Amino acid sequence: MNENKGFDVLGMGCVAVDEILRIPKWPEQDTKVRLNHYDKQCGGLTGNALVAASRFGARCAFAGHLGFDSNSDFVKNTFLTEKVNIDHVPWKNDSMPIHSFIIVDESNDTRTILFHLNGSTGAPVDSPAENVILSSKVLFVDHYGIEGMIRCAKIARRAGIPVVADLERNEWQGFDELISLVDHLIISIKFARKISGCSSPGAIAHKLFTPGKKVVVVTGGEEGCWYIEENRVLKHFPAFKVKAIDTTGCGDVFHGVYSACLADGLPIHERIRLSSAASAMKALHPGAQKGAPTREQVLKFLETR
Repeated sequence: MNENKGFDVLGMGCVAVDEILRIPKWPEQDTKVRLNHYDKQCGGLTGNALVAASRFGARCAFAGHLGFDSNSDFVKNTFLTEKVNIDHVPWKNDSMPIHSFIIVDESNDTRTILFHLNGSTGAPVDSPAENVILSSKVLFVDHYGIEGMIRCAKIARRAGIPVVADLERNEWQGFDELISLVDHLIISIKFARKISGCSSPGAIAHKLFTPGKKVVVVTGGEEGCWYIEENRVLKHFPAFKVKAIDTTGCGDVFHGVYSACLADGLPIHERIRLSSAASAMKALHPGAQKGAPTREQVLKFLETR
């Protein structure tokens, strides 16, 4: 990684505390089911991406809101353990992470996420300072705290700093402006179909490749991903075949490793290959963050493929 910048990847968005409940199959109403496994992990779109990028070797920083509650402490301690810088976090009494309960149905490898947003504000509207943004090689945004995300993305784009996005919802005011500022858009095919009105991956990618874009990636889980660059040539990268245990956070890990690879100056095919491998490896482990691999683990995985 280039040492001339303070951080490789800076994020301010969604962090969560995930309580993961694994059950043998989805229960009938008015019944009791014994858990096969319980775990508690840090999560969230930005939280997972930053941890994945840090494990891959990037110097990462989180600058979103946290509070003084037990869940904020859990996130803080996780970031410190994972070497994610929190020097620029604005601490507020009424802020806290999203609290999620993830139910994994082991009979068909599906997941259901229940969450509440009490106290979650996402990106601050007036921080981090401009010099912090300019000291980063990649800005990572999601849809939590859109006003703050737009401010940071504008500063980054004016300075030629790439903006990578993980966007899943578009009902908030300002979404269209935010997505227009993203030049590395990585988006799931389900949400991409919703906002593009298109069905096929190729049509989606071309529709979303609006002015200012450098890369659009449409991810399709087991089907792999499709991507286009400025030459508008659609390419497909097949998914690595693994026996998935839990797909929670696979997309977040893809985003995080892609951001780390972008900060490292790797070409697009290597970014996609390494991100796809990391995402597949995460699926072998329960929860979003515990399965995020290191760079060495990813390279070893690829030696066998």
